[in-house]
Amino acid sequence: MLHTWAAVFGLEESAHFEDDVTACVVALRQEIDFARLRLTAQGVPDDLTQTGFSRLKGTASVGYFHTNWHSHRGNIQPPENRLAFAWAAWVLRDEDETTMSADALSSLRAEIVSLEQSLEETELSPYLRDFIQRQLDTIRAALRVYGVQGARPLKEAIEKVAGAYALDKPMLDSEVGKEMEAGKGLVSRTGDILRQTAEVCGNAEKIVSFGEKVTSFGVSAGTLLLGLIK
Repeated sequence: MLHTWAAVFGLEESAHFEDDVTACVVALRQEIDFARLRLTAQGVPDDLTQTGFSRLKGTASVGYFHTNWHSHRGNIQPPENRLAFAWAAWVLRDEDETTMSADALSSLRAEIVSLEQSLEETELSPYLRDFIQRQLDTIRAALRVYGVQGARPLKEAIEKVAGAYALDKPMLDSEVGKEMEAGKGLVSRTGDILRQTAEVCGNAEKIVSFGEKVTSFGVSAGTLLLGLIK
């Protein structure tokens, strides 16, 4: 099942292979619950989707990773399950998101990897290096489950980054001011990654632009970017 789920999520084997699959399976379970809440809000009776949703969530378990897919097929593939999913997709059709293209997603992930390599190769204060790495880890974790949960975890990641900036602003501004051009360049690249991530949220969550204040953010997203890039 570990490899079956990896194929479902389009994950390739890596040093963190099992962690990546685990994150996606946990995200799937959360998304099943979220879909149920949205269906309830639309007035859909539970019994129309209960069987299919419960069976899928029961199979999407880390505890089954080392079992055989064939032992689960009979529970997942019956026609009534497919009908439940098709019905749910039809009911929630107006809540569909504009999705990031595969190329854009791949490019964003590659930029994170490239920036991490530059972090290792560039002389930078330990504080600033740690701050940038933590924000990259936050964005990477959200991108890992983007294919499962859409823009919601990306928005949460941006809010978390904004909160981190709000808490660390005095120290962060001071450290950025001390950096040479190479260090400032890394900060600017970090801001660009945040901008690209927020643009995805802008499509799906109606955040018009990264420079516009978002009520749910702890600080203005525009202030965040200006603080990181200056």
